[in-house]
Amino acid sequence: MYAAGEKLVHIREDEQGFTLPEVLTTIAILGILIAIAIIIWLGLLEQRRVDAATNQLVSDLRLAHTRAANQLTDWRVVLVPEKSEEGQGPDYHMVRLKAPYPGSAPEVDKTTSRTFPANVKVVNIAGALDAATVSGWDRPPSVIGTTRTLEFNSDGTMRFYQAVSGSTCITVDGNPQNRVTVLAATSRVKVEAGSC
Repeated sequence: MYAAGEKLVHIREDEQGFTLPEVLTTIAILGILIAIAIIIWLGLLEQRRVDAATNQLVSDLRLAHTRAANQLTDWRVVLVPEKSEEGQGPDYHMVRLKAPYPGSAPEVDKTTSRTFPANVKVVNIAGALDAATVSGWDRPPSVIGTTRTLEFNSDGTMRFYQAVSGSTCITVDGNPQNRVTVLAATSRVKVEAGSC
């Protein structure tokens, strides 16, 4: 039999640690798993930003519709697709008109500019209503025909100016993306994920 001290020495002589290739392989596998996790996490963050921006726009569209009916005046939501490359400026404006107007240039009572979270933007959806000569989208909210405008009228109706069926796309560089569609007959707002 071994004495107590001898047994410990014998166990330590038989033990072996990890070899250098085993340690390096483990570190490489962990590095790959961490890189995959970071990529997935960043994708989820972008999707959350697009969803937050979509919810913000949908809420403001509903708010404009409600205010138009309650205050008995027209409200507009003027989108600014593909703002400047520096990312400066608002993504859309909420505009209260002084009174319902008969088709001429309206008088603006109040304008509130709204901006989406980091790198999220409104993207132009080209269609039959778009004029080929339109050079830019950031126009004064009172100029109809050159802006992508959704107008909510005091009688509950709605009109589009330069909008394709009231649709627009909210995205971060094309992916992820959400399509927001407003139906003129009912002023219903519909969101479709990934269908721009």
